[in-house]
Parts: sequence; C-alpha cells; structure tokens
Amino acid sequence: MRSSTSIGSPIGRVTSAIVGLVVVMTLLASSSVLHAKEASRAPNVLWIITDDQRPDSLACYNQAVRGTTESPLGFVSSPHVDQLASEGVLFTRAYCNSPGCAPSRGSMITGRYPFRSGIYGFEQTHNAVSTFEPVVPQVMRNQGYHTALFGKSGYYIFDWGPGLTWNDVGFWDFDVDAKNDLQRNGLTDWFREKRRQKANGKNIVVGTEDRFYHSDGTYTSFLVGDEIDEQERAKKYAVEEELDLLYSKSGAAHIIGGRSSQPSDKTLDGYTVAEFSRFLANAGREYQTGYGLVTSGASLDRPAFLNVGFHFPHTPVMPPQEYRDLFVGKAYRVPEYDIAELERLPPQLRTLHAKNRFDDLSHDGKQQAIRDYYAFCTFGDAMVGKTVDEFKSFSKKQEREYLIVYVCGDHSWHLGEQGIESKFGPYDHSNHNAVIVVSSDKNAFPSGTVCDDFVEFVDFASTFYTAAGLGVSRPEFAHLDGRPLQATVAGSVTPREYVLGEMNHVYGPRAYIRSDDFAFSMRTRFKNGKPGAGYAPNQEVRWALDSPREDIEMALFDLRSDPGERFNVAGEERYQALVDFFRNKLGNIVLGDRRLEVNWKQENEFDISDFAAGSDDKRLDIPAGCVPAIEASASVGNVTESPPDMKIEFGKVDRESVFRSDEMSIWGASLVRDDAGVYHLFYSRWPRKLGWAWVTDSEIAHAVADSPFGPFEFRDVALPRRGKEFWDGWCTHNPTVHRFGDKYYLYHMGNTGDGELVGYPGKQLLNWQHRNNQRIGVAVADSPNGPWTRSDVPLVDVSEDRSAADSLVTSNPSVCQRPDGGYLMVYKGVGQERPLPSGGPVVHCVATSESPTGPFVKQDRLVFVFEGEHFPAEDPYIWFQEGKYRAIVKRIKHEGRKRVFSLVHYDSVDGLDWQPAKHHEISQRIIEWEDGEVQQFDHLERPQVYVENGVPVALLCAADTIDENNVRHSFNIQIPLVITFDSKP
Repeated sequence: MRSSTSIGSPIGRVTSAIVGLVVVMTLLASSSVLHAKEASRAPNVLWIITDDQRPDSLACYNQAVRGTTESPLGFVSSPHVDQLASEGVLFTRAYCNSPGCAPSRGSMITGRYPFRSGIYGFEQTHNAVSTFEPVVPQVMRNQGYHTALFGKSGYYIFDWGPGLTWNDVGFWDFDVDAKNDLQRNGLTDWFREKRRQKANGKNIVVGTEDRFYHSDGTYTSFLVGDEIDEQERAKKYAVEEELDLLYSKSGAAHIIGGRSSQPSDKTLDGYTVAEFSRFLANAGREYQTGYGLVTSGASLDRPAFLNVGFHFPHTPVMPPQEYRDLFVGKAYRVPEYDIAELERLPPQLRTLHAKNRFDDLSHDGKQQAIRDYYAFCTFGDAMVGKTVDEFKSFSKKQEREYLIVYVCGDHSWHLGEQGIESKFGPYDHSNHNAVIVVSSDKNAFPSGTVCDDFVEFVDFASTFYTAAGLGVSRPEFAHLDGRPLQATVAGSVTPREYVLGEMNHVYGPRAYIRSDDFAFSMRTRFKNGKPGAGYAPNQEVRWALDSPREDIEMALFDLRSDPGERFNVAGEERYQALVDFFRNKLGNIVLGDRRLEVNWKQENEFDISDFAAGSDDKRLDIPAGCVPAIEASASVGNVTESPPDMKIEFGKVDRESVFRSDEMSIWGASLVRDDAGVYHLFYSRWPRKLGWAWVTDSEIAHAVADSPFGPFEFRDVALPRRGKEFWDGWCTHNPTVHRFGDKYYLYHMGNTGDGELVGYPGKQLLNWQHRNNQRIGVAVADSPNGPWTRSDVPLVDVSEDRSAADSLVTSNPSVCQRPDGGYLMVYKGVGQERPLPSGGPVVHCVATSESPTGPFVKQDRLVFVFEGEHFPAEDPYIWFQEGKYRAIVKRIKHEGRKRVFSLVHYDSVDGLDWQPAKHHEISQRIIEWEDGEVQQFDHLERPQVYVENGVPVALLCAADTIDENNVRHSFNIQIPLVITFDSKP
C-alpha cells in the first residue's frame, strides 16, 4: 500500500466575488441531484474524532509499530478500539495538517490544506468568501444523507452576518453542540463559564469560573485567575484536594491531571454518547433530548452521516475514578529532555516551550500527568466502544452497509517530548496520529490490515465522497487536496514521500514538511498576526524564500540518527545544502502553489498566490550530495558534540548482594521489576554435585527480593527440563529478561542431546553434542511469576550455510529496544571453519526485528572482533542510553596459553559498528566490599545490567572461586554501578 498523486492544475489569481459565488451555487445545485438507487445502497457513515489523543494511547497501534501493546512511556489500555482495528485497516502514519483543533478540523471538513483554505489558526472564518467550497456535511447531505453532529465540531467557520458572527452556518441537518447544548445545560462534569452577578438591575460579568458538576445536578465553582479573594481561594483549594487536580505551571495553567467529579455516564463525553444513542433509538419519530429539545430522530429511509466529536483526552484531563483506578501504581518512563536543547531552537519553538512546559513539573507531577492522560484515553475507549456498538446495531436494523472512520486525535500530544505537554509544534508528537477505517465491505477495507503509508487528514473528505458513490475526479472536487483512503489500501495511488502542514497560533506562522528521514519547519510570514491585521493577504508572500537565513527560523531534524527530534541541525554546515532544499521545497508549496490568504474580517477580501504552481507533487527528489552521512552528533548550544562519553565504575558491594546456594551452582542472572516493586531474578543453576555440568543440566530458576541488591529468595523454576524431543528440552541457560510493553520476555539459550555427564567436580569437560545443539529462544509471560509460554522452535537458529559464522551454535542473546521502537540483538555464534567438535571461531553476530518475538533478521556484521583471535570476547550486554548503544563485554585476552578475563565498555551509534568506548576498561574482575576488603575473582562474567527509569543501577555478574582441588564454587553478585559522563548534551 502506498499513496500519492500530483495536485491538479493550478488556479490563477482570483479577484471577482461574483464569479466565485456563482461557481459555489452551481456546484451545490449540480451535486444536489440525488438518484434514489444511489441513496438506497449508500452506506451509513460514522466519523469519530477525539481531541488531543496520541496514537500510542492505543494498544493496537503500539502492537503494530513496536511489537508490544505498551507505549514507549508505559502501560495503556484500549480494548474497544483494539477490537475495532481488528475489523478493518489501521493507518499507523496518519498526519494532521495543522497541530491545533480549529485549523486541523478546518482541513478535515474542507478537504484542503490550511494554505489552500485560508484557515491557519483559531480565527473566525465564514462561508461568504467566494473561494469557499461545499464542506463534507454539505456534500453528503446533497448526496441524500441525513447528517448529524454530536459533541465538538471544533472548526471556526461561522455565518456572515453581515460582519463576523458566532452564528452556526447550518452545515448539519441536526447537531448537539458540546458547549451550547450540553455544558450550558449542566450535562457535563466540568465547564468554564462567565460568572455573572446582578448589580443595579443588570447581570454583570465579574469573572470566569470553573464549574465541577455533581451527580445530583449541582455544581461547585470557583473563580479562576491570580486575583481572587480568600473565599474563592478556599473553594479552589478544597476542590483541588478533593479531585487531586494537577496544573501545568507555565502558560494557561491547564488542568493536566485529576479525577472527574462525575461517573462515566455523566461526563461531557458520557452525555454526548447518550444523545447519540437517543437519536438512533428514535429513528423515524419525534423525541426529546436530554436538554429538553423536541426533535426528530434518524431517518429511516436515508443513509446517515454521523460525526461524533469527543472531548477526551483534551484538558482538563480528569478521568472518572473507575478508570483512574485501573492505572493506580503504574510507573511511566518520562521522555528524555535536556534544557540545553533549547539553545539550538529558533525563537518560535522556544516560545512554544516557554508557554507549555512539562520539564518544570516534579517527578510525581510528571508521573500523574502521564498516568491520568492514559487513564482518560481508556475511559474514552469505552465511550468509543458504546458509540460503535450503537451505530452497528442501527445499521443492522436498517439493513444498510456501513463505514466507520475513527480519527485518533484531531492532532497529537506531547507528554514530555521536547520538554512540553501540549500540541501546536512542527514535531511528530504534535502531528502524528492513527486512523482506523472499518467497513462492512471487506474488499475496500480488509479486516486486520495495517497500513504504514503516509496519509493525511485532508484525505477524509474524498474517502467519504467515494463511499457515497461520488467520483472525486469530478470537476466540482478539483479543490480537494486529499485522496480516498480506499485507493491507498488498494495500492492504486503512488505513495506520498512527505506530509506537510501549517499553523499560525501560539508563536506565529510556521509550516512543516516531514519525510521518512527528515523533519523540517520554518517561519512562513514576515510578521505574526493574521491577514488583515497588519498586512494584506499575501503581502510579501515570497519573504520566507528570499530573506536571510537567520530570519526564517528554520529547524531540521535528522530522523535517521535523531528520531526523537531533540537536536536541531539546521545551523550545522554539513546540512546547509539539505536545509536549502527543504526551504525551497516547502516554501514553494505553501507560499506559491495556490496559497490562499483571506482577511476574514471582510466579506470577500482574499488573494491566491500561484508563483510555484504544481510544486506539491508529493515527491522529494533530493539532489545527490545534499544528504550528509549519519554521524554520532547531537547539536547543543552553538557546538556540535558527540553523544556523551560514559564512564562505568563499580560501587562498593554489600556482602548480602551475593546469591549463592550450598546445593546448586549458580551462574548468569538477569533482573526485572514488576508493577508492585518486587524484583525478579532469573538465573542459571544446576546441582553442585555434578561438577561443571551447565551444558547438560542447567535450568533457569526464579528468585525474588525487595531490592535489586537482594537478598534474593528462591521461588520456582521458570524454564524446567521438558523432554529431549524439544530443542531446549534438556537444558536452559544464560537468561536475559526484559519487559517490553505489558509482557515479559525471557531470552535464553537452550539445548538437547543424550544427557550424558562427561565431567565431575574438579574435572571440567564438555558434552559436545549438547554444546553444539545450543540455540536461542524466548519465553513470554504476562507476569514475571509466569506461566511462561515457550516456543517449539528456536528464535534464532543456526544458519544453513556451512560457511556462516553461526552455522554450528547460536547462544547467549542480548536484546534491547531501539529508539525507533524496533529491537536489536547481539548473540554468540560458532562457525565450522575450525575442526569439530569445538568448531570456531567464536564470534558475535547482530540481528534486528520489529517485534520482541521476531523474526530476527541476521545482519552481515560481526562485532567485538580482534584480528588473529578466534575467541576474543563473550557475554555482551547491550542497552541504549544518551544517544548511543552501550555494551559491557567480557574481554578474553590470550597471554601465551593463558587466558586473561576482564570487563570492558563498547559503544555504537547504530548498533552495528561497535568501538571501544573512551573509558574502555571497567574491571579486572576486582570488586571492593563495603567493609573495605578488595577481592579479585577467578571469573567475573555474564554481565547483565539492570536499568531502572533509564539509569543503569546494578551489574549482575556470575563469579566463582576455584579451590585447591580445582573445584569451582559459583554464585551471582549484584554490583552497584556508578555512571558518569564527560560531557552531556
């Protein structure tokens, strides 16, 4: 599936209002002719739009793009939308065309980019201007649909008075307005309204109040603002304590956390769903709404076009208590952010940060903000589920086909990314959404399909028109900027190579363009404000193309190395050719390819700029030589610096931080923490009386503690012996455990064979059959307490090619999640270049996957290789931190016939090319106990790093001592880590 097509022929400069009005009236008349046969077979359409919702609030989205139901921040829950996604197509790369409610919804309802509709922000617009084209509900009504809106419309298109008004245009046959019909009638949980008092016989506005409604219809309120008296302040504090309210500290002090004062059905969204249900339940007859209006229900003989606009999870973020309870105790990963990143941003984006800060919240505040946001989304998921069920039931009673379009957010939302909690930016977290389309016609939208093509919100209009039987190639639709999602799914359109948008709000006019590898944005106009407020429509329209670089406030993020968009490289010399390319590409599109600017204060004052008509061809075609090679660079301040050099040192070790057993030999161990704060240790063990019998008799056991440093207590055997017929049926060994999303993954080596013991205590011998049957596997569980689901086939098997580096053995996997959401594995391989049974050399290979359960694709790369050495390293543990992949590796040096072991540090920019870190040496198998004793072990290996909240906390190492009889006594040590950086960007 891919989508893209070139925009149609350019429109010249328009100056006549009369010609424009005649065109609009003619189009409306021509499209109003309804054929009865078309109406009878047209599907019902349900269009759901949520507000400020991130796509990673959907478990189905996370599963599709990350291979886990958990978001990058932590736990989410969306069972109803997950079910909806399974019934149709999930578009994982859907982008709004303006990161604000009004302009984004303006692009949706018009099917036009902001620079083609003239709607750039929250300005009052109207339908009198001659460039105005029929919008989605008008076209659908003219096609015979009964149209209705429930909840938030969000677009700022009003009736011309004459003069600007707030009067409804009448786009819909029926509408239930969230503010005027529900909130103003007390059908809500919260409402901000003017407070009025009688004075001298008149109602005087004395301020603005926040109202919190109760189930009995009453409400508690307090005035908002800094200058309120003690009585109001006392009421405010009481409500804040009762509802656990959390405010943002900068900007407008939004409520970004707390609980609703109402149960689910009496929230604003609950009442919205109730009115939607009443409308459908009373099809073909009169009924009374919850706010007292007598009206007619849905039509029995016309198809329905229904738009439900939900409030959630827009501020105030106040999930009902029953949903908040689902998230109690959930801990979240706060996105990485450094205030120094601001130094490289242009003034507009610094203003965005200053007005919407997240980084100034306390740790607890950040946790609550994230937790309550996701809880609010889970409440909304239930509301969406009810809406979909009611709609399907109605369509079934009508015996009519249906189409459901669920738009996850009119734009997206930051939860700490870029240091903000907001929208409005040119960043991915402001503009990236998800869309789900479900149809009873499974040929158009097949069940269980994931589409990762770029799609845009301007696509919705043509999608609806296509479903209604209208060909969007008709002349009356030449103004549309999108293409039907049906065509994207069918693969009948060329894929877009970029998405774009523009907004003029918060920090002024700014446009953005995004491709797979780059995100670029720039200031578009020479001053803030809207046309008619200080400048005429399209006055100095070429300013952003012709002015000095420094005036344009450009930002460029290289997504190949900086997917989090943290380091603006627009000022770096090596990117200048690429910056110039994007400046011209974006500028020509949004400024010269039919740009419309309107003075909305006038009835028909506008201008269309077409000096670069046809520039929006959906292709990038970046000239050769413009794209620099990826470097390990992170730009901060006025300097280009490498990601920081990490130094790893050992802290002093508590004597109780040793896990040993009198009966069992204990070796490699790995650690994970559950939601209750319990630490779960998974470790290799086998009976001591058997000697060094790990290759035949190891099993992976499970112990628990209240601290990562123990003491640990045995609980059970996680992966026991299960039969020689299984690939790992006789031995499981060297575990590494991770939590990805809401599941736990226990990677390990396993083998099978004849089970013969060939050594004994003091005599170390290998059963080569078992050794050469080593393969890599993963077991999966919902809880670290199990049960663990094991696979009947290895996760990473040996290569069939006998000359491959891993044709004999695959073992000892180390896995981490990449910044892009995929997974990286480094594992030990043994080839067959050297004589059997031992084979060799022993090497380390790399594999990648989009899912923690594979398939893992082997890369043509060997790592930790030393010229002339056939077994130079072992047991790497990898993780990603501060812009680099990091690894602690057991280094094996050969001094004559003697092998000398140490622990060393490597790092890598891409996970493929590993180099010794600046601070390479970590330990020569030496630790210092808390009582001051220093001890060197015979072995200190199988390093496993335990990372908590993004910080390496402990290193778990297998260790042993060898007595005078050559008997090894093994155990596991939990070593505190001390991590420092030479320079941190």
